[in-house]
Amino acid sequence: MKITKRQLRTIIKEVLEEDKSGKGKCPDSGCVSKRGNKWRIISNKTGKMWPQHYNTKEKAENALKAYHIHN
Repeated sequence: MKITKRQLRTIIKEVLEEDKSGKGKCPDSGCVSKRGNKWRIISNKTGKMWPQHYNTKEKAENALKAYHIHN
């Protein structure tokens, strides 16, 4: 399939402007979860784990709070 540059730009623009809010949704227990011996954050936008690992729940919660302050 061939597409023009204009069509490609339109597709990219649609994807970037797509409303992604609420697609991930954290579980009822919250966005901070223990996986193995580390604490992780679940993205509310994508439902995927952030790449960072935290030693304590408090550190993970603080990172999440800091993220929301800056965004």
